[in-house]
Order: sequence, then structure tokens, then C-alpha cells
Amino acid sequence: MVHSSSSQYCSDCGALNEEGVSLCFACNHALHISHAPVSAQIAVNTLFKDRYQIISKIGAGGFGSVYKATDIHSKDHIFAIKEVSLRGLRPQAVIEATETFQKEVSLLSQLKHPNLPRLYDTFNEPEHWYMVMDFIEGETLEKYQERAQDRRLLLSEVFQIGIQLCTVLDYLHTQQPPIIFRDLKPANILRTPQGQIYLIDFGIARYFKPGQAKDTTALGSPGYAAPEQYGRAQTTPRADIYSLGAVLHQLLTSSDPSETPFRFVTLHVDSHLSLSELGTLIARMLEMDMNKRPASVAIVKQELQRIAADFLKYGIFWRFMVFHAILSQITVRPRSSNWQSFGRA
Repeated sequence: MVHSSSSQYCSDCGALNEEGVSLCFACNHALHISHAPVSAQIAVNTLFKDRYQIISKIGAGGFGSVYKATDIHSKDHIFAIKEVSLRGLRPQAVIEATETFQKEVSLLSQLKHPNLPRLYDTFNEPEHWYMVMDFIEGETLEKYQERAQDRRLLLSEVFQIGIQLCTVLDYLHTQQPPIIFRDLKPANILRTPQGQIYLIDFGIARYFKPGQAKDTTALGSPGYAAPEQYGRAQTTPRADIYSLGAVLHQLLTSSDPSETPFRFVTLHVDSHLSLSELGTLIARMLEMDMNKRPASVAIVKQELQRIAADFLKYGIFWRFMVFHAILSQITVRPRSSNWQSFGRA
């Protein structure tokens, strides 16, 4: 994943701001916009490095591009090649791009999980860096939600996505030292047609350092990043729990948290006790005080699994009652006929 050229980091606090704003949303510092041209080395329909047949460009952003390619040395296995271009960048931008690339390589080379892309190779040329990774057929969760009815996902899908995200975040958090992703948002989550979830873009992930008062650099995406990511304290795994809460809230309500950072409408799910518990869980995940959030993502996963199981029982019960009512020619209706999805009209 490559950061979009329409976004910009604050040079004072490090927050990631959207296009067109003049002041940082997190610290109110003036932003200085400069877009450097990105020059690509790779051309479509060519053989790159005498090995990779470039099929198409599948993504582009401020520092480079991502390509789909086949490896002629491994029975035409399909890979994604991420290119980071330093050409034309200002010195500070070169430093940022290089650090981001090296950090992502360092982390991915040590990780192996079903919900993470694998890194196979890296190499560099003058002013260009490259990563060869798994090619994942799918789309970002952001795009997937845009196509959903009323931009809200089925509750069953939200449970499935949430539990998968908990699984991979727990894997990261239980590394030694723990790895905090720090940029969990729909644009950094890939979904395959089969519903499998992948985390992408480890450019700002970091190791947790016991005893450190706060992060050296504050980074994150507005609306999804926890308050402590903006210089208040060192980010811990609970920062990812906050971001996960923001993602789940968005999937259920279609409300984009980047439009009103740190402010979330209350989830009104009173049709069944288990749904009320879901709203309560997400509210706890979104606490401004990190000590009031669930202690670990493993606890969040257990709660989601329990609530999902209760909800499934509720749905099966009412399906049985409706079937029995049809046989008995009796009209029976659950308190909410909207048990398959949250908030849909």
C-alpha cells in the first residue's frame, strides 16, 4: 500500500491530514504542502529484473506505485511489486520515504500469518526501492463498504471482519517486543472475494518500548488514531483497540470518523441484549482514556465471539418461530425484523 499523494503529514506532530487543509487537525500547526513528482522505473508489459513480467499497475501514491507481476522463474506465480521512488523528493521527504520502506521491510520479513501478506524479496536501484510481496486478489474494506447498501455491512460480516482483525492484531501484539500497527483503517485492510482479511501498509507500525514516556514521532490517520498517538503518551496495543473500535463503528453506521475525529455517535442497538452489548463494547474500545479500554485485543475477540454466538442463536430462534407460525397460520414477528443487519432501512 502506498500513501496517497492527496494526504500530508504534519511536520510538528506527525499526524496524517487530508487534502486541502491548511492546519493540522491534531495540533493546529500550519501545514506546508509540496507535492513532488513520482517517477516510475517499471513499465507495464515489460520484463523487470529479467524475472518479473509486469501485468498492470494496481495502485499509486505519493512515494511510488504497486504493480501486479508474474515470476517467470517460479511457474508464473503472481506477486505484487511495491516501488518506492525517491526521485524529485526533497531531502526530508527522502528520509521519510526511506525510513518508511525500511521499517516495513524489517517488520514483514519477521512475520508470518494468514492475515498478513508475505515478503519474498527486496532490492534497490538508484533513487528506487522495491518489495516483492504476495499479490492479494480483492479490494480494500473502504471500497467494499462503498458498494454496500446504505454503506452499512451485514452484522454477520462485521462480526467476521472484527474477529479476523482481532486475530491478526493479537498475533502482532504478542510478538516480543509487541508490534503496534498504529494505522488501522478501512483503506489499510484488504478483503478477498472469499471474505478473508489482510492488513497492509506497515509503514508506521512500531515496536512497543517499555519505559518510554511517549512516541518519538506521532503518526496516524485522523479519526482512527487514538489520542495518545499525538504526543500524549507512548502508543500501546490499546491504541490499535481504539482504531479497531473506530473501524467497527464505521462499518455499522457508515459514519466516517475522519470527518469528526474523537467524536462518535452512540450506537442504538436495542432490539436484542447481545446487540446492546456490542454497542457497549465498541464504546469501551473508543474511550479517550486508554486505561478504560479493554486490556487486550484477545479480550475484544472473546467478547465479539460471545456476542456473535448469542446473536446467531437469536436469529435461529426467530427463523424457527416464523416457520412454525407459517405452519400454524399464526403471525409471529420478532421485536426487530432487522436482525440480519444493523441500521439498514
